[in-house]
Amino acid sequence: MPLKAILFLVSFVAACGLTLYMPLVGVVGYMMHYQVYPERQWWGQELANLSIRYSFTLALLTAVALAIHFRQLRYGRAVMKTQEWLLVAFVALVWLSTLWSMAVQDASLTGQDPPEVKMTKVLIFVLMLTHIVTTLEALNALMWAFVVGALWLGYDAYTAGQAFFNQGRLDAIGGPDFSDANAFACYLAACLPIIGVQFLRSRWIGRVICTVAGVLAVNAMVLTRSRGAMVALAGGMLIALLAAPKGKRWIILAAVIVLAIGGYSLTDPGFWERAKTIAPTEGQWESSAQGRVDIWRAALDMFCDYPLGVGARGFLEVIGLYDPARVGRDAHNTFILCACELGFQGLAVFLLLIVGAVAILRSIYRKSRSLPKAQADDFALMHWAFVISLSILVVGGLTVTLLYVEGVYWFLALPVCLERCLENREYAQDKVPKRDREVPSALAQARKA
Repeated sequence: MPLKAILFLVSFVAACGLTLYMPLVGVVGYMMHYQVYPERQWWGQELANLSIRYSFTLALLTAVALAIHFRQLRYGRAVMKTQEWLLVAFVALVWLSTLWSMAVQDASLTGQDPPEVKMTKVLIFVLMLTHIVTTLEALNALMWAFVVGALWLGYDAYTAGQAFFNQGRLDAIGGPDFSDANAFACYLAACLPIIGVQFLRSRWIGRVICTVAGVLAVNAMVLTRSRGAMVALAGGMLIALLAAPKGKRWIILAAVIVLAIGGYSLTDPGFWERAKTIAPTEGQWESSAQGRVDIWRAALDMFCDYPLGVGARGFLEVIGLYDPARVGRDAHNTFILCACELGFQGLAVFLLLIVGAVAILRSIYRKSRSLPKAQADDFALMHWAFVISLSILVVGGLTVTLLYVEGVYWFLALPVCLERCLENREYAQDKVPKRDREVPSALAQARKA
């Protein structure tokens, strides 16, 4: 058995044992498996022969640990937040759509879970995530899982052979959610703000890790030739500058400039040839770009005919009725796919999830300004990272299908984790005798007044 396979197996067994004592280990282990996904690695073939369901095992043990330690959980002021209820409602609508689904093909033939089954698994994990990651220490560990995961995915892309390239584009790196190069690139783009914040919050060792992770992640994005991800990243960089926390604006500006210069240095002529088709000259549309516009027009007709949706996984089969030239083609737009498959009600709840996440982050930023400076800075940086990550996913979702990508719902859940961190911090502060409390700065007191 290859050394990498042995190391993974040892890490998996250790994570399983530690999860029963520390549920956070199960959450981090599940996320790492999602990003590493040894089943698609050359060294993981023998692991696949063991017939172990690694994600399921980690999720099950995390659920058991959650039940064991439920009384010790610090889930803040409410067991279920509005954002969590919205996710429950969204998954319920995915199931409801199957009652009138126009999909004919058996989803099991694709080798992947049907959307309703997959989204149920996503819901269970996200609810465990938001009830376990409720302190800054736990959230910090979770953010490092994003960093290390991006580091691995970037390294995997850097060392990928020709078999992983399709018409010059990197493809099929990581788990099943990343089979689409565009989704893979958008996920890495959303990880970059977290990598940047961990760089700012770390000492030199952490900064080295974040630097390598960032470089490899950007290189992997370039290799995918994903126009949608690059537009999303450009939009995120602009918002990053506009929303930069006070006192960090110059260093964030420097980081954005370095990212832009570094990203440019990693590109090649093939990347720019494809990038030119983002804004083609009048009368000249590259075939795939024109194809997306045609699909969106046909999808609009579909939505008008079926305002309640054609059901989960129904788009690929129904789109051919409206545009025979696009049979089996993807929507290339998260919001259009949501409207067409889950109807106006599904789109409304999905948009509420995004708006709810932003509203939580705004509330956190406002409340955290009265904290002592060190803690206020931590909350401000995390708030900034999550806002930028969500912005990247929203912009990317305009040209990339991310509706059933599990990682997207992790980012939608992170604001809930941060909100519970703030609530638990306020609760702990209330328990401290008044004479022993850390006194906020004069500026923070003035802001609170």
